[in-house]
Amino acid sequence: MALQWTPNWEEVIIESHGIRLRVRRDKETKLLACPICGEGDNAIYFFSVDDLIRHILSHTKRIEKHQVFVPAKPVEEEEEEYEE
Repeated sequence: MALQWTPNWEEVIIESHGIRLRVRRDKETKLLACPICGEGDNAIYFFSVDDLIRHILSHTKRIEKHQVFVPAKPVEEEEEEYEE
């Protein structure tokens, strides 16, 4: 029994819950590779489309933590600038 396999990737388009993704799928095992993580040593593979979508959404959750919001100027300050 081998602990590794030689993947034979094909590019496919999957769709679920109104989300359409272009991903790579192994022809033999039907594993789906995360298009963000890529393939190889750091790759993450999924058997289920729903699990892959949840994983991709987790990428966006990490990004949201690092967003910086710049407060807008209050309307009163903008009006004062025009009066001068």
